[in-house]
Order: sequence, then C-alpha cells, then structure tokens
Amino acid sequence: MHWIDLTKGLAILGIVLFHFFQNYPDRTTLVAALDRLGAKVGYAGVDIFFVMAGFNVSYVLALKSVKNNPDWRFKEWKSWLFKRLDRIYPSYGLAVLFSLLLYQLFQGGYEIKSVPIFILNIVGFAGYQFQTINPGFWFFTVILQAYLVTPLIFHLCGFRPGKILAVAIIGGGLTKLACLLVDHTTDLYWYLLQNDFLGSYFFQYGLGLYWGIIFFNHRNRFRKIDYLWVLSVFAAGAIGYGYLTYTGVDIIYMEGFDILFTPLFFLACYQIFHSLTKHKEKLLPPLSMLSLMGIYSYQIYLIHQPLLFVTLPRLNRTLPGNSELKILTSLAIAAILLTLYVLTFTEVEKFLRKWIGRLNNQPAQ
Repeated sequence: MHWIDLTKGLAILGIVLFHFFQNYPDRTTLVAALDRLGAKVGYAGVDIFFVMAGFNVSYVLALKSVKNNPDWRFKEWKSWLFKRLDRIYPSYGLAVLFSLLLYQLFQGGYEIKSVPIFILNIVGFAGYQFQTINPGFWFFTVILQAYLVTPLIFHLCGFRPGKILAVAIIGGGLTKLACLLVDHTTDLYWYLLQNDFLGSYFFQYGLGLYWGIIFFNHRNRFRKIDYLWVLSVFAAGAIGYGYLTYTGVDIIYMEGFDILFTPLFFLACYQIFHSLTKHKEKLLPPLSMLSLMGIYSYQIYLIHQPLLFVTLPRLNRTLPGNSELKILTSLAIAAILLTLYVLTFTEVEKFLRKWIGRLNNQPAQ
C-alpha cells in the first residue's frame, strides 16, 4: 500500500522543513513567517505520525487474525511488545551515537552536565524538557509510552473499533481539558500540551488503532460514513477556529483543534495518494522519493535536528549573497547533507541489525 509510505513521507518532509526554518539563525521577516507557517505544518505532521503508528499496529494485528482471539494472554502481548521494542531501540541507540559524533566533530564535543539526565537521554525516557542531546528524541519517549499502553487498550476494548475510538476521544479530550484548566505558565501545562506525554497524542494514536481495524474489516478501504463524520467535525472546528481568530483570541492548536483537524488531514492524504497510485505498480520519481522518505521517516525524525544545529550557523556565516539567496542555498545544501547522512545512518543500522541477528542465532556453548 504505497499511500502509507507516501503519507509518512509527506509528514516527515513537513517536519524537516519546519525545523529548518525554526533553527535558521538569520531571523528575517521571511524566515519568521515561514517558521510560523512551518509550525502548523510540523504539528500536523506529528499528528499524522501518531495516527499512522496506531493504524500500522492494529492493521497488522488484524492481518495476523489476532482479532479472532482478542483476549491475548500476557505472554503473547509480552512477545508483541518485545518485538516492537526491537524495532525502535536499535535505531534510537544508533541515533544517540550519531548525534554525539556530530557534536564532537563540529562543536568540540558534548558536555554532560547531569549524569542522571544523561542516562535518561540514553535509555529514551528523558522527554522534551530533559533532552540535552537531541530535542527530537521526545518522539521516541512518547511512542514508547504508546506501545506500553497498547496491550491495555486491547484488553479493555478487544477488537471492537467503536470502543477503541471512544477511549481515544475520552483520553485525548481529558488531556486537552487539563491543558485549559492548569496555569499556562507552568511546566505542567507544557508537559500536558505536547512533547512529553502520550496523553497529548492519545486521540491520534487511538484514532489510528480504530482506523486500522476499520480499514482491514472493509477490505482495505474506508467507508462513506468515515468521510461524512470527519468532514462534519472539521467544519465545526474550522468555524470555531475562524471565530476565535476573528475575535483576537490567542489560539493554541494543540489545545484541542488537533483533535478536530487531524482526522481530515489523514483521510485527505489517503485519498490523494491512493488515487495517484491506485493503478500504478511503479511510482513516478517525485512520489518514489517521497515514498522512500516515508519508509525511513522514523530514522529521519531521530537524526535530522542535530545536523541542522551544526550546519545552519556555518552556512549562514559563509554563504555569499542576499538573505533570500542564502536561505535557498542553505536549504539545498542541507537537503543534500541530510540525504547523505540518512543513507549512511541506514546502512550502519542495517549492518548493526544483521550483526545482532547473527549473535542471537549463535548456538549456546
């Protein structure tokens, strides 16, 4: 299903562009405007990632006929969880090493200011507020939380998509309500809002679990009712968003509008990419590149920010020309460097996984 990789590719492309303008050192009017626009695209991209994460989990479980036995025993869920951890931890550990290497090569090394926080970074439990190596690692922390609660969700709901969606709405809605009620100047507010806590993306992940089952049960397609209720929810959200904007209210997208808008973003990606690839076995070059980005989107997410940290200031200082030309040149060079960086990372990751596989397959002495 090409649309899955293309959707993830579009999401990671939006996130990388957002981080490019967010970290570009020359804060011109144009860069500031692109940063604000990129933030909206980046937030939507992250939401899509969590929907896709849930979708992939439930679709694969349904494909393996787990739905015929929703009351999986502890041992079976334990095996599932270890397999998920085996998929994400080697990449994360390697991303930590690559990030530290970048700092060593371009910034004279990485300073450990707190050993306990450094250990939390290494094992992937630091979250955004305690990230000292790479702020992008918060995604690993939250997706780890998502995998840990997945067995509980299926224990409570089985493979009944309606119940899963209800739990997603309740859990996500309570988190947004808590955001509105707590003091916005406190660390608790930002913890609940984004980048540390699964509750911030619980609806998106649960929505993905719901749609993975729906998609499987209806022979790899969505239903008309899905489009109808998604359009209705989006329309209500757009009216509310427009009214608040008109009245001058400072709108925080993650305080609830992400729940209203994300379902339409997801279905729009599906509809567009499915239509483009429905009768084509071989993708056109632009789509092929986007699909490749989707395949390695997890790796790109983990490693791209430190590269931007160390290269953008140097490019801004050394490139000639006016500010607009420097932005375009920096963007082109950063894209080339990131491509080479990701290719190197993925090749090393493949070697590491093969080496670990050979160790696991060695007979006991």
